[in-house]
Amino acid sequence: MLLRKFAAGTALVGAMTLGPAAVAGAQAQQPAAATTTTSKCEKAQALLATVQQREEKVQDRITALEARVATLRQKGKTARADALQARVDALKDRLGKVESRVSKIEARVAAKCGTAPSS
Repeated sequence: MLLRKFAAGTALVGAMTLGPAAVAGAQAQQPAAATTTTSKCEKAQALLATVQQREEKVQDRITALEARVATLRQKGKTARADALQARVDALKDRLGKVESRVSKIEARVAAKCGTAPSS
C-alpha cells in the first residue's frame, strides 16, 4: 500500500515537473511544410472528379434498377416491383440532394481556385 502511494506520488510530481516543459517544446516548433493553396485546390479538384465518377456509377445503377422494375412488372410481380420502385425513388431523391451539394462545392472551389466548374 505504501509502495503504491509512493509510486503514484512520484508519477504525479514527475508529470507536473516535466509537463509544462513538454507543452512549451511542442508549442515552439512550427510545422515544416504548410499546405499551400495550390495543393488544396488540386486535392479539391481530384476529390470532385472522384465524386462525379461515383455519381455516374449511381446513375448507372438506377438505370439498371429501373430495368429490373420493368422486368418484374412484366412477370406479374407487382408487389416486388413496387417495393423496388420505392427504393429507386428514394435513391433518386438522395442523388438529387447530393448533386445540388456538389454543384455548390464546385462553385466554391471555382471561386477560390480560379477554375471553371466542371459540370
